[in-house]
Amino acid sequence: MRQLRRSLRILSEMKKYDTLFLDRDGVLNKKIEAGYVLDICDIEVLPGVVYFLSRVRNLFNQIIVVTNQRCVGRGMLTMDRLEMINRTLNQLTGSHIDHFLVCPHLNNDMCECRKPKDGLFRKAGDIYNIDFSNSVLVGDSESDLIPAKELGIKTIYISGYESKYADKRVSSTLHLLSAFNNLY
Repeated sequence: MRQLRRSLRILSEMKKYDTLFLDRDGVLNKKIEAGYVLDICDIEVLPGVVYFLSRVRNLFNQIIVVTNQRCVGRGMLTMDRLEMINRTLNQLTGSHIDHFLVCPHLNNDMCECRKPKDGLFRKAGDIYNIDFSNSVLVGDSESDLIPAKELGIKTIYISGYESKYADKRVSSTLHLLSAFNNLY
């Protein structure tokens, strides 16, 4: 509890960032191993996410989800249905997310938007005129971290493992607030 209060005090004293980028599955909601979130009943918001988003909302100009969703490319889900799932997830997490940017392509489609390529981030930059050097990404895989690091975005890695692409690492979503201590 003492660490949480310290993190909240530090957050209140911090400067404003430009953009908070978030991966979706494994960051906001539980990742379905060897499967996909194909319906709103599949959404399971991860512990601490609602509180985290409510606390950091005012520190960022915008919060943007950048997510690979090859289930669309595989024909398992339509873009309309995916947008409904994303809207529901946003509502369940407090309606703090400004935009969901999605890569619906398969690995072999050779698109520019599928992470670890940086197309989703660049698209966000075109829409919002983002200062990447004053932005933060939270991801749970190195494919989330790689394009962020290449663009100069600070990274927070949710994992039990170290990564050379991570500026900070936390073991779970419950520890996201503490990751902002000394990030810049």
